[in-house]
This record gives sequence, structure tokens and C-alpha cells, in this order.
Amino acid sequence: MIDYNRPVRVFKNWKLGCYNIMQSGKLLTSARQVRLSGVEFLVRESGRKRMLHNGRRNVHAYAVGTLVDYVHPAESRDLGKLSGRGVFYDPYKFSSFVDDETKYPITAAEFAQFDESGVIYSCQ
Repeated sequence: MIDYNRPVRVFKNWKLGCYNIMQSGKLLTSARQVRLSGVEFLVRESGRKRMLHNGRRNVHAYAVGTLVDYVHPAESRDLGKLSGRGVFYDPYKFSSFVDDETKYPITAAEFAQFDESGVIYSCQ
């Protein structure tokens, strides 16, 4: 059961094409869409180096924040679009999450939405 008063960790599940939501080190659910508030984008450099060295993906980049809402893959509802800018992470090019347009590092945001088209962040 998700405790909406405690932070969650969200990361891309490349095998299933969705996002995983973890809390207190436990995988709680998968989601098609996730919206967080008070977001921190984190990359563990040791995990990134290990992935680059071994050539195998591992979970070393994720967002931490307060869960606002999520849509399970079996649900038909939609969260709607968050107004903001795109953010992405490419371990081969960058050591942090970066803005889609400027390529400047992004470490935090007021809100972030994860969905099929990628990640949008907002610092209203």
C-alpha cells in the first residue's frame, strides 16, 4: 500500500515499457503515468560507471518525490498533460538528467510527470 505522505522513487522499467514506483526499498506498483511533487532527479555515479563498463542496464537513475497520482497500466484514465519542459537522461552522454532543449543539468523540480512520451518537469 502506498503511503502518500512519504516519498517514492520512480524509475523507467525498460523491459515492460512502464514506470516502477518504489517506497522504502519495496516495489509497490507499475504505472503508465506518474505525477510527483517536490521532485529530485538523482543519478548514482557508481551505478552509471558499472553500466558503462559492463554494457548492461541497471537501475541507477531515478526521481524521488511525493506521489500526487498515478495510472496503472490496466487503467484507461489519463492524468492529462503537465505544463512544462522535457527532461531526459542518457548515461552515454550525460552524468545527470538534463533539459531537452538546453541540455543543462536538472536536479530538482516542483512537479514532474512521467508518461509514454517521456518526462515533463515544471518549476512554477
